[in-house]
Amino acid sequence: MLKVQKMLVGAMARLDDAMVLNLVKQGLQMGINPYVLLEEVRAGTERVGELYNKGEYFLSDLIMAAEIFKDVLEMVSKVSKGKNRTTPLVSPYSPVIFGTVENDIHDIGKNITIGILRYSGFSVWDLGVDVPAAAFVEAAKRCQSRIICLTGLITESYDSMKKTVQLLDEAGLRGRMTLIIGGLVNEVVRQYTGADYWSTDCRKVLELCRTISTGNEMKAQSL
Repeated sequence: MLKVQKMLVGAMARLDDAMVLNLVKQGLQMGINPYVLLEEVRAGTERVGELYNKGEYFLSDLIMAAEIFKDVLEMVSKVSKGKNRTTPLVSPYSPVIFGTVENDIHDIGKNITIGILRYSGFSVWDLGVDVPAAAFVEAAKRCQSRIICLTGLITESYDSMKKTVQLLDEAGLRGRMTLIIGGLVNEVVRQYTGADYWSTDCRKVLELCRTISTGNEMKAQSL
């Protein structure tokens, strides 16, 4: 089993889509937890991002990595449904509003995180990219959600995040919302925007959403 998992990370890093899908299929047949397989594919995707930052991969490679991940997620979801692992009609989790903020169109990390959230039982409102602050406010009014995830990969997105937080406050919604920012962010950016949490790791975002949506804010503080 460990051999399949290690090979999966390497195949994803090489963008060998046929090998990735074949290894995932083998892993499922061997009884490996689907979430473990998704984690290995995600780790391989991170390597693609690292190679992109080094100038060894290009934007088209990042897009291809996102497409491979999407195919893996669809395969895992189909197999899981066949084994009666379906998302319950009433999810135990709060819906999550998710979007790339205004002036930014990057969505690879967003799409991967949304895929993992949905696989894990969350209902996600995907607002897309270049989303105006007012659109997040409108979604918060329409959706009984406690969580909004804002993402951005350029510095211009920081002001858009800050504006979104301010508009939520002006609309009287900030008090019931927990805001998580992701992308090219850190603690300094979190403080500047007024968000509650920041993360560059989709696994941490998943755990944050789980703990926040079940009302365990104290546990979320330690994540």
